[in-house]
Amino acid sequence: MKGQAVSKQSSDPIVRDLNGLLRWHAEDMPDAITYTFVDRFTDQRNWHEQQLTNRELLQRAKALAARIQCHAAPGDRVMVLNQPGADYVVGIYAAMLAGAIAVPAYPPEATRLNRGLERVRAIVADAAPRCVLVDDMAGLSGSSLHEEFSGVEWIVSSSVSAESADAWVAPDTRPEDLAVLQYTSGSTGQPKGVMLSHRNLLDNLRAGRDAYGVEGRMNGVFWLPPYHDMGLIGGILMALFCGGRAQLMAPFAFLRDPLRWVSAMSHYRGYVSAAPNFAYEMAAQAAEADPEAVLGLDLSNWRVAISGAEPVHHATLDRFARAFAGAGFRRDAFHPSFGLAENTLVVTAQPGGDRTARLDAAELERHRVREAAPGAEARVVVGCGPSADPGQRIEIVDPATRARTPEGAVGEIWVSGPSVAQGYWGRAEESESVFRATLATGEGPFLRTGDLGFAGPDGLFVTGRVKDLIVLHGRNHYPHDLERTVEEAHPQIRSGRCVAFAVGGEPGEELVLAIETAGRTAAEERRAIVAAVRERVGACHAVAVREVVLVPRGGIRRTSSGKLRRSAVRAAYLAGEYPREERARAEYTAPRDEIEQVVADAWSRVLGVERVGVQDRFFELGGDSLKAVRLLGDLDTRRGHRLTLSDVAAVHTVGEFAALLRLRAQETRPGTRPAAADIQLDLG
Repeated sequence: MKGQAVSKQSSDPIVRDLNGLLRWHAEDMPDAITYTFVDRFTDQRNWHEQQLTNRELLQRAKALAARIQCHAAPGDRVMVLNQPGADYVVGIYAAMLAGAIAVPAYPPEATRLNRGLERVRAIVADAAPRCVLVDDMAGLSGSSLHEEFSGVEWIVSSSVSAESADAWVAPDTRPEDLAVLQYTSGSTGQPKGVMLSHRNLLDNLRAGRDAYGVEGRMNGVFWLPPYHDMGLIGGILMALFCGGRAQLMAPFAFLRDPLRWVSAMSHYRGYVSAAPNFAYEMAAQAAEADPEAVLGLDLSNWRVAISGAEPVHHATLDRFARAFAGAGFRRDAFHPSFGLAENTLVVTAQPGGDRTARLDAAELERHRVREAAPGAEARVVVGCGPSADPGQRIEIVDPATRARTPEGAVGEIWVSGPSVAQGYWGRAEESESVFRATLATGEGPFLRTGDLGFAGPDGLFVTGRVKDLIVLHGRNHYPHDLERTVEEAHPQIRSGRCVAFAVGGEPGEELVLAIETAGRTAAEERRAIVAAVRERVGACHAVAVREVVLVPRGGIRRTSSGKLRRSAVRAAYLAGEYPREERARAEYTAPRDEIEQVVADAWSRVLGVERVGVQDRFFELGGDSLKAVRLLGDLDTRRGHRLTLSDVAAVHTVGEFAALLRLRAQETRPGTRPAAADIQLDLG
């Protein structure tokens, strides 16, 4: 409720686990509203609310926990597959109240642009949950999950009456017991479950609360998915820990209209929110495109704007601050941060504003920290602040020698402290390597983050990755997944001769693909290969490709044992050693009727392409999953067309898209799930 005061009562109760935290708040502040679910948008920025008092939240969670206890023993896994909203939050707490381990995941909705069903299937196989919580069984139709995992108890959350709470039996939960398996994103086939104990969560919540100064002021708007560590821990659990309030939006609501997030922060007088860099960029772009929408907003109370989960770009912070300065947003509200699921969430946090280092780009590629001279190519790196926890230790380490790096050198970021997770579920060998590393001196154990950085006078600066992980719009992509897709795109592409890597751009990282072809290829065939690669990668991974380069034979560097030298290929590309390919487009064919013109105009607005023809293809023009969602929102807002991401994946050209709109206009489909449900966002 707008204007509701946030409790100033101490948010550091003496509890051993999250179950005790929930019960403490339900008893101490039973009528307080920790969660407001903002949903059912009736137009651009008018919405309805659903609220739960702490008493109601505990009652519903206990009832669902009692149902879970009929099928699961303490320590069993309970997967939460509800849509983001009240049932999801209740499900997380219910799993823990049952003494089980919550496994947050996103709901499968048939086919997805980024292979969400495959990922959910892999998580089910890995975690072996005893129960799965869903909104309804109809939501699983076409997914085959129910049939594949018939030994799992599927529980429809809404079917459980709150009156069942009396049957709940309080578990004997210890601080060291696992509370959550937080699955990391990345390769769809091999997701890894990070084992977080109740103690890990409480320690990291305490560190984040103190680092961001939200004690007694925890009032925010959060749209990040509840299956993402920043959304679940930094938003949902943090609100309960602080005795504050969280207004929760579905990810789809933000992606369709980024200004909904900012408008909600104004409406609820939000003090804190968190998002990856790309979200601030999207909101700034939306404000620049519709300056009137910013008029009347009041963001003067937004004092903690956390940017994390992907590299923080100085230009994005500048752009966002300029776009909303007239609404009272202050530049020093930004809190650039570094964190990862393996450390529960936060590792470091900038106290306020941002600190930057202007470094020589060539030297940084060699892992040396040198201030850029005037006129030299520079890279601006944003500092992520000092350690969020005084009891935590951060070291910058040479990953090859395990020795501390000297001053002025980049190394791998190693962390030791109470927030370090217990390891990866079912992966003892990998857990030993990642979570229990020791320095050359024998000191340890440390968590190897896999991130590169250096220590500056103002704290930690993150510069890249030890491994070749590619982070695009907050989603992790393993190069070998992308490379496998590329090899399938065209028969002329040589097997094992493709390298995927990221290069810095504004507002973020962009994907480049370097490819060797079999034999000589004419210019026309080269253009066909490039077009096929863009289309295939876009359709399979929902990412845009900045550039496809077809390199000379032998241009893809490999080790003597045949392994790809991705960093060497990337360096060669940046040095201009590879010939650039001319970006080909289909011959322009003007729209032939009103519907084709509507689609062409929408693509033009979303993709930033001046002239779009009937034969143009969405992914070849730079489309990705975020732009696909913006396209759906554009067509719905301007023309009332309600389509899904599955529709975008099923058609390719403007002409095919227009034909689908004509078909949808003729259909009457009572009971169809709303387009808002047809989204997944895989972050972090």
